Amino acid sequence: TRRGWCRAAALYARRGGRQRSGCGGAAARGRVEGMTLLRAGAVVAGFVLLGRLTGFLREIVIAQVGGASTQTDLMVILLTFPDMLIGLVMGGGIMAALVPAFSRLSAPARAALLLRAGAAVLAAATLLAAVIALETPRVLGLLAPGWSAEAVADAAPAFRTILVAVPVTALSGVCVAYLNSQGRFAFGAVGTLIVNACVIAALLGVATPALAITVGVLAGTGIRFAVQGAVTLRRWTRPDFAARYDGPALLSRFAGSFGFFSVILILPPLARAYASMTEPGALSLFNYAYKLMELPMVVIVSAIATVLLPRLSGEVRDGPPARSDRTVGTALRALLALLLVASVTTVAHADAVVRLVFHGAPFGDGQEAALAAIVAIGFLGVPFQGLVAFLATVLISHDRTGPLVAVSATMAATMAALGHLLQAHWGLSGVMAAYAAAYATGAVLQTALLIRTVGAAPLRIAAERAGATLAAPVAAGLAAATGGRALEVPGPVGIVLTAGTMLAVYVAADGTLLRALRGRVRP
Repeated sequence: TRRGWCRAAALYARRGGRQRSGCGGAAARGRVEGMTLLRAGAVVAGFVLLGRLTGFLREIVIAQVGGASTQTDLMVILLTFPDMLIGLVMGGGIMAALVPAFSRLSAPARAALLLRAGAAVLAAATLLAAVIALETPRVLGLLAPGWSAEAVADAAPAFRTILVAVPVTALSGVCVAYLNSQGRFAFGAVGTLIVNACVIAALLGVATPALAITVGVLAGTGIRFAVQGAVTLRRWTRPDFAARYDGPALLSRFAGSFGFFSVILILPPLARAYASMTEPGALSLFNYAYKLMELPMVVIVSAIATVLLPRLSGEVRDGPPARSDRTVGTALRALLALLLVASVTTVAHADAVVRLVFHGAPFGDGQEAALAAIVAIGFLGVPFQGLVAFLATVLISHDRTGPLVAVSATMAATMAALGHLLQAHWGLSGVMAAYAAAYATGAVLQTALLIRTVGAAPLRIAAERAGATLAAPVAAGLAAATGGRALEVPGPVGIVLTAGTMLAVYVAADGTLLRALRGRVRP
């Protein structure tokens, strides 16, 4: 509205823009600020993507260094445990509690709350790390129940050392919450990139792999905190400890943040634990496949969210239901089509994908074939993973967080039960099948919850011309893969041929996504 443009212009002027009279100048400044926010969002998304890509590269380097063995299993545990622990125990609680509190306070009160929160989080994380250090054998027994007592004893010193990263990571979370409340989102998004870069550098420069991981993680978390802390200090002011803040509300938001995404963090550690019970190196093989599966999830789901979902919350709040139904249905159709391209292509060429990505890795007898098998099984579940992430975003926009927690708990229970059963019968392939089944269960439950929340309209929109936009690309891709194998085309050529054929058929049948992208990038 005209009043809204004027308010945006006034805010821009207070932040350093030059005040101009009239609402024409206000509207222009509002548009400039909107473009600035879009560019900032693109920078954040770029840092997040780079962080995920370097995480994938990190797994490739680990495979090149040690293949898949007890040694690489330990490296995976050392890499994943500190962040997993903070994510599980504190999760989004720090952000959910502190960002709104920081945003509402004056600068001196904000500085005082930062010190208080930092001290409390540091004390809690240090105590937690100390308890885990004392109980290291039991914790390792939970993380890798298939390890022998000798392997646990050998891993204990490095594991205790890596726990230093836990309080440092927690402090980084407080700094990121402070910076996010000030609109400085990039410094939080760059954190994963910093840690992964340090780990990769250590793996390439330190002879002993376990020592390299320890050095890389500690250096990465230290540098990440130093960068984020330095930017925080630049925005520092003298604290006012007499200023009041709503402590009970802050604690309530922290407790209420343990929802869907916190519980779902249990799934990969559960799967790795079951994998450790098969044979040495199986935990590493599962993690390599897991990182491969993450790649299309990050690229495709993030792309759909960037193009079609930013307006969803506003439509749910202010617009007619038909508009949000159309947004969800269109995004769902594009999401399924693109995830099916990744799924069908990788399942059809799993052996070629593994050889291409992990070329030269010193795998043992049968390990490359085992990795290709679980990659194929895992990618059968990738469309379900995409649905879970997408539908969670949609349901959160409708304030359905309570039922989502029940869904995530059911997924964890499914993984726990099926993982034990299928691992006993089919080994590592059974573990991956249980992991995919957990996500399939979540997708079915979330779909039912979506229907109960908004009705079946989004699903009907997503299923419009499903034969042309979903079934036809899958059939064309399978035909291209079969033809490529019959003609004995090289693996990389077969991958490109299958994926290209599916994309061509999909775009010919439905150009919705391309039109949305073109509309998004036009000035």
